[in-house]
Amino acid sequence: MASTNRIILTLFTSKSCSLCNDAKYTIDQMRSKIQFDLIQKDIKHSENSVWFHKYKYDIPVLHLNNQFLFKHKVKKDKLELVLKKFQETGKIPSEFIDEEVKTS
Repeated sequence: MASTNRIILTLFTSKSCSLCNDAKYTIDQMRSKIQFDLIQKDIKHSENSVWFHKYKYDIPVLHLNNQFLFKHKVKKDKLELVLKKFQETGKIPSEFIDEEVKTS
């Protein structure tokens, strides 16, 4: 039975961020395996000032349905596991969330 858990990924980025280009490439590789919507937010745009103050030293940052997932780097294998688990259960398993966030 197909899952109905909608996946919305939000990538917090900037035009001048080379790591963000790597993250976009990794995310795009998932499109052939898993259906999702991708929203990109340039933290340097004035309407994203809240995100700029929160993530200015951490981009790229990736959220899954408004929940933090990764920062600095999007790992392909880890992303695929998280997305598949989310499709199945509608939840993000805590063991897949970036360790740095669990302590902050």
